[in-house]
Amino acid sequence: MEKLIATLTVLLLVVPCLGEPITVDDDGPADFQSIQAALDSSRRGDVIIVKPGTYAEQIVFNGRAVTVRSEDPDDPAIVQTTVITHDADFTVLFKWREGPDSTLEGFTLTGHGVLCSGTSPTISRNVIRNARGPGIEGENGATPTIVGNTILSSEQEGIYSCDGPIVGNTISQNVAGLAFCGGPIRDNVIVDNGDAGGLYFCDGEIAGNVIVGNSVRTDGAGLYGCDGAIHHNIIAGNWAGRDGGGLHECTTAVYSNTIVGNRAVDFGGGISQCPSTVRDNIIAFNEAATGGGIYGTCSNTYNAYWSNTGGDLAGGASSGVGDIVVSPHFAADGYWDDNGTDDTDDDSWVNGDYHLKSNRGRWHPQSRRWVVDATTSQCIDAGSTRSDWSAEFWPHGQRINMGAYGGTPQASLSPADLGHRADLDHDGHVGPSDLQQLGQAWAVEQDLLAEDFNRNGVVDLNDFAILAASWRIGPPPANPPLPNPMTWAIKPFATGPYSVAMVATTATSTDGSGVEYFFEDYFNPQFNSGWLSFSPGQEPRWEETDLEPETTYWYRVKARNKGNLRETQWSQRFPVETPREDFTPPSPNPLTWESEPYGVSSNAIRMVATTATDENGVQYQFECTSHPAYSSSWQDSPIYEVTSLPKGHYTFRARARDQSRRQNVGAFSVDVKVDLQPPTPDPMQWESPPQEIQINPGSFGYGAMMIAVEAEDDSADVEYFFQCTTNSGFNSGWQSSREYTVLLGRRAQYHRFRVKARDTSSSHNETRYSAEVVAE
Repeated sequence: MEKLIATLTVLLLVVPCLGEPITVDDDGPADFQSIQAALDSSRRGDVIIVKPGTYAEQIVFNGRAVTVRSEDPDDPAIVQTTVITHDADFTVLFKWREGPDSTLEGFTLTGHGVLCSGTSPTISRNVIRNARGPGIEGENGATPTIVGNTILSSEQEGIYSCDGPIVGNTISQNVAGLAFCGGPIRDNVIVDNGDAGGLYFCDGEIAGNVIVGNSVRTDGAGLYGCDGAIHHNIIAGNWAGRDGGGLHECTTAVYSNTIVGNRAVDFGGGISQCPSTVRDNIIAFNEAATGGGIYGTCSNTYNAYWSNTGGDLAGGASSGVGDIVVSPHFAADGYWDDNGTDDTDDDSWVNGDYHLKSNRGRWHPQSRRWVVDATTSQCIDAGSTRSDWSAEFWPHGQRINMGAYGGTPQASLSPADLGHRADLDHDGHVGPSDLQQLGQAWAVEQDLLAEDFNRNGVVDLNDFAILAASWRIGPPPANPPLPNPMTWAIKPFATGPYSVAMVATTATSTDGSGVEYFFEDYFNPQFNSGWLSFSPGQEPRWEETDLEPETTYWYRVKARNKGNLRETQWSQRFPVETPREDFTPPSPNPLTWESEPYGVSSNAIRMVATTATDENGVQYQFECTSHPAYSSSWQDSPIYEVTSLPKGHYTFRARARDQSRRQNVGAFSVDVKVDLQPPTPDPMQWESPPQEIQINPGSFGYGAMMIAVEAEDDSADVEYFFQCTTNSGFNSGWQSSREYTVLLGRRAQYHRFRVKARDTSSSHNETRYSAEVVAE
């Protein structure tokens, strides 16, 4: 990022100058005491240098292609003491067709921000703070170049509606970070923006940014509704009052990001409703009531998940090819600081270092050097085989790392040694093009150069010697997969009296061809797995069956490259004893009801058995003793619901069995009877049909009186519903009385009525309506 900013800055300063710079000083000897006066007298290509001081004026460029800057834009003390402030409208205006040669750099702007109207100026290395609107606002298709600024504490967005490149800025503590920006947004620090989040409705590429600690009352605290490719960002510790702590409704590809520690009150702690490609990301430690990792359908492949509260995937999201569930092993995890209270509203995010640990080398940005860890993250070399890994340094596995640093020079180094460190063009051997590339970087002192083979910060004779030693040599002989000897991810364990399962460590191929695994019963080697191959993201697991109870077995595992068939050494042998044979049915026995059978409608019954326990797993059977056709088969769920039932009475009971080889069956629960029979008569009948009567004196005091036949039910009380088919306002609602009188108004309106009855059971079984009768 620093290299990019420096390069842009140099390019910005290469402009033709027409003579000596113009100087401005508000209280000393200079060409002008006012910046605007200097601008008004300037000509194309002039450089106006403003000395420290506070300039209470509005700056209007008026179409001039000039540079207005402080004495030293790279000195924070000079920038801080060279202040332009204005109390009305905007502090700086670009609205007269200014282009990239109209430059503002190295100032502190207060009062109001910068307006660009249909223009494309350069705004560089300024501090814009406490603006009463946006820090920088664009309109009419403005495309300013905004590079290296600090924009903080604006009353609205830090940057609003600007479609030019936005690179290397710090955008902090504004009401929102950026909004409605259509150009590339790269390498910015977008942190601690409140109420409206980090970015919303930005359609350009969003890459290499740190988007941390932003909050929003509704959806999408980190990013909301952004439609450009979103990649290589750190998206961490953002908080949303509803959905999408990290990202919400972003419709284009989301790849190679580190998305950690984001919170959403409802759905999608990390990602919510982003329907496109989600690939090569690390999604960990996010929180939501539902779907802490991803909520909503997407094209989800080659992502790493870990410790997402509310589940890794929900709302239609499902695991895809290459997905893994592993601890990312960051250099330092970020975390929420509770500030000593139980109230989450005052929690604050402490950011981490999201470089992946590696026993071959991890970039340490604070010390600007490579360090070695005791452990290696399984997210290294775990990204998509189609993603570009070529910017990662050797040693590499010729496969991209997951997360924000994957596919970049800061990618942690691989335990695999594919290729040569001096093979800069990745063509399989060291030759003239590699030498040419080394020569182009000769004597350059810079961090993170691929040509700096020994990683000492400069390209010199030592690097040339490394290249020369490998000259014209092809790829080295392939080694067996790593680790070697093979190790266990999960040591062999009994899955029952007759079976043992085990999981090998996921090995890394050293010839790029993939890995196969061989599991063996050590004392009975004729019982083995054979060479097994597993899909990316699938754990290398084997289970041996048809074993004897209460017997000790020993196992070992090895791996080989699919291509050259070079094998690792065997892992350590590990013993496991199978348990005794199971003769006990699940508990409780007899089975009990968590929720006894009950009618959920006039033709459906639902029931829930108590969740039974057994070391071999449990299945349930629900038997309808009154109507056997409505019994269940054996099923894994303790919940059973049967629909489309005829009217009548039904009796159910339940039992459980274990899933051992013996399938031990427990005793039935108590029988429970459910009433789906409506009262009689059915259809309902009238005892006294509706008749018109005068209820109150006067011409509007007429009504109707009616009495239903008394209905009967053998298991519950009865309610009645009198319906006026000509005016629903005269309906009775359900009532316990079979008599109904209603005031209608004028006489002789001839309203029509009918009646039905229901019982008061949970299913509210209803009769059919009676005949419809006119009240007259």
